[in-house]
Amino acid sequence: MSSTFDPTPRPALQPALRKAADADIHPTTGRALNTADSVLEGKKVPLVVRVPKKLRKQARELARDSDISLDELVTAALAAEVRRRSS
Repeated sequence: MSSTFDPTPRPALQPALRKAADADIHPTTGRALNTADSVLEGKKVPLVVRVPKKLRKQARELARDSDISLDELVTAALAAEVRRRSS
């Protein structure tokens, strides 16, 4: 490594990146992005929760009547509560 000073001027620094004007538009659908929907996306991981037997039974019946799985029902309910509390 040379310890001599290089007097060559360096190029000017580039300005910081800015958010694009259309950053809130989904690139393929053209619709406005809704960050609330992103709560339901991503890798699914196990969550173990102890609930009263009666609540579990009611949730299973509600899921069955809605033609969805218990996991889908719980995920939707949890996502709705997270959105409500973060607003």
